[in-house]
Amino acid sequence: MSDPLKLASEFPSADYASWRKLAEDALKGAPFDKKLVTRARDGFSVQPIYTLYDQDDATRLIHEVLTATVEPRETVTGWDIRQLHTHPDPKATNAAILDDLENGATSITLKLDAAARQGREISSGEVGVDGIAIHCLTDLKIALDDIYTNLATIGLDAGAAGVPAAALLAAHIASSDDADEAAPAFNIDPIGTLAATGALPCSAEDAIGHAASVACDLIDLFPLATAISVNGAPYYNAGATDGQELACLLASGVTYLRALTDAGMAVDQAAGAIVFNVAVGTDFFAGIAKLRALRMMWSRVLSASGAQDATISINAISAEMALTKVDPWVNMLRTTVTSFAAGLGGADSVTCLPYDHLIGLPDGFARRIARNTQLILQEESNVHRVIDPAGGSWFIENLTKELAQTAWGKFQSLEASGGILKALANGSLKSEIETVWQEREKRLATRRDPLTGVSEFPNIAEAKVQCDTPDLDAIQADAKSRQTKYDGTVGKDLASMMEAARAGATIGHIFTDLYGTSAATRISPLTPHRLSESFEALRKRADAHKSASGSFPQIFLANLGKVAQHTARATFARNFFEAGGIEAITNNGFDTADAAAKAFAETGAKIAVICGSDPQYGDMAGDVAKALKSAGASMVYLAGHPGEARDSYEAAGIDEFIYVGADVLAICGAALDHLLGKRGEK
Repeated sequence: MSDPLKLASEFPSADYASWRKLAEDALKGAPFDKKLVTRARDGFSVQPIYTLYDQDDATRLIHEVLTATVEPRETVTGWDIRQLHTHPDPKATNAAILDDLENGATSITLKLDAAARQGREISSGEVGVDGIAIHCLTDLKIALDDIYTNLATIGLDAGAAGVPAAALLAAHIASSDDADEAAPAFNIDPIGTLAATGALPCSAEDAIGHAASVACDLIDLFPLATAISVNGAPYYNAGATDGQELACLLASGVTYLRALTDAGMAVDQAAGAIVFNVAVGTDFFAGIAKLRALRMMWSRVLSASGAQDATISINAISAEMALTKVDPWVNMLRTTVTSFAAGLGGADSVTCLPYDHLIGLPDGFARRIARNTQLILQEESNVHRVIDPAGGSWFIENLTKELAQTAWGKFQSLEASGGILKALANGSLKSEIETVWQEREKRLATRRDPLTGVSEFPNIAEAKVQCDTPDLDAIQADAKSRQTKYDGTVGKDLASMMEAARAGATIGHIFTDLYGTSAATRISPLTPHRLSESFEALRKRADAHKSASGSFPQIFLANLGKVAQHTARATFARNFFEAGGIEAITNNGFDTADAAAKAFAETGAKIAVICGSDPQYGDMAGDVAKALKSAGASMVYLAGHPGEARDSYEAAGIDEFIYVGADVLAICGAALDHLLGKRGEK
């Protein structure tokens, strides 16, 4: 049926050349490549518009390749909604798990405490710190009481103790009904552990070989399980670009694939035993492209290895780097973006971190929001109903191609230089990632990369989020009361470890029998970062001052003229300094320098910021600065770029200028030093 309205019939057909001319005319001589072309952190250019003519044979094949890596059933069931659990008390963890599974989550990850992760005994003071106090089979049974392990995937995050923890979980699941239908994620990952912590209890090669040997037994016992995790989060959270993380994922994946096949697995079975853990940040389209690029590149690796099945298992998790401690409510928006990108990119499971993840233990509300974020995406948005839903977008197809080509080149360089283990051991990978992070810090400091609620629109008077503080003494006492004495020696094979676990052996006991008591491998670990960390350090200083004195460090806004004349720059100045935790004392404006100086003196402030329009600055800025200095101002700022008038402004007593592109961190840090002293309070 023809359209009776013919809405587009009177418009000429569009083409790129016409659009380009209109864009260049609008730029009024400014360079097109500088203003409209974005330079990705991985070095390639992102154009402002893409058309059918930007597609080549490589981009046209992407969708075809990716559809072969997806199980059709996933468009019916959707991705796995996974919840992370870290409460130190196994009983509290059990209650939280049951609540999650009854209300929409479909799987869980258990993060073991610091003592268990390092293979230490229950006498360690780190029991219950930064994870669940699971040290023996009894602890695990309490945490998983009434949970059907054949219906809900149980994942582990056990650090260096990945093998002993896997033996405990295997012993628990094997004793249950329908154990052969269980699909646990044991997540043994010595490479990721070495990158994150800098330590392994044996040589890296031995750790990988032993992990592969145990993985063979785990897959024989649980055919639907994944045994090995390839974790990209340590690299991404240290500041790596998407391309660098992908290269590290591929290099680690290939290392594990070789080890598994050397241990006796067929290549298809080995590939099925591996799951990729990918950190997804808040760059929405980059997150989609990263997962698509990984699926495409791993398919290429498997094809070259002779595998018949190109499917890949990916767990996507909200990147801790992107989350903030200040104004944590915004984290709900951030994790919505990360979860949405993960779903569109083709993740098999998604871990949406609670909004208060960085502050403390999440309560039922925080876990509910994390669950519901994914439930809404699935049940109301139905984004899982399409295989490769981002396919066909000219922009995303090109972004996927560029990212894959860049990451593949980095992967080849890693392999040519000796592989991921050598790059970690000699520090070259850490140095490369730190260089990227330092460049990113500059963009954060000048707000070229803005952080909502942190560097933009900060709220220093926000109510603090309160999290549960468990009684660690009681939890440690309970953990000790559950231990039984085990005097046997544990063998290195899975069956021996499972038997020892059933007889009461702890993770620490198994770990010591396997590896001894000292770390045999030590390197300089990757340093985790968060985008907001430097701003939060300033806010912490300001909060400490408020706790001690009752008020935030303050500056006075010397607003000139009527509200309409100064409000834009007064608002800018307020946001600028409150990003560093410094409260702005504002007003309706002053007509004379003397009036501004008198009001300043009455506040008792030390620093003043002149705010107004450029014409007002030409008429009044010098006089106002002199009057403020006479009234006791030890520092005077001007809101706006000084341009050619810098010398005359400085001669009148203006010490510093704040404007778009200025270093917010440096200026606010110097202001806090001036107000509080370099060590905090004077």
